[in-house]
Amino acid sequence: MANVNNPSGFLPYISPNGGSGKPKITYLPLAAANALIGVGDPLEIDAGGVDKAEATDALCGIAAEPKAASSGGLIAVWADPNQLFVAQTDDGTGDTTSAADMRKNVNFVTGTASNGRSIAEIDENTGDTTATLPFKIIRLSDEIGNAQGEFNRLVVKINNHQLATGTGTAGLGT
Repeated sequence: MANVNNPSGFLPYISPNGGSGKPKITYLPLAAANALIGVGDPLEIDAGGVDKAEATDALCGIAAEPKAASSGGLIAVWADPNQLFVAQTDDGTGDTTSAADMRKNVNFVTGTASNGRSIAEIDENTGDTTATLPFKIIRLSDEIGNAQGEFNRLVVKINNHQLATGTGTAGLGT
């Protein structure tokens, strides 16, 4: 049985070393004219500082705290290039709902945060080998009731990371 549509953004799955410790948080300067940011929103660094990322942007991490629009200051970010995240797919019509599609790279869709929480999801219509796509699918998340199909929850890693060396790696094709 697949999960119901309940997006919550990209949240830490495990610590980078595989242990049960807390994910590493880095504080980065927020752009003065930043967009409304919810916990779990993908972020990018642009000329003005950190802001909410748009689809296909290289990412600096995931928001670990909410921020009001145009708040400036610092923002807590899960910015470790090795951190894994869990997020759900946006619907059941795309190409990342089967086991054969794991290890592909994907984009994300987002909207306005609600109650400080992101509503970003994996855009399952974008599964490809393209190295510049922001996320790499690692596997299906091992949650009770999670299965391949509509609104499944996947473990992902930031593939095209602004704080890592070079562009992301190509995804595996089927």
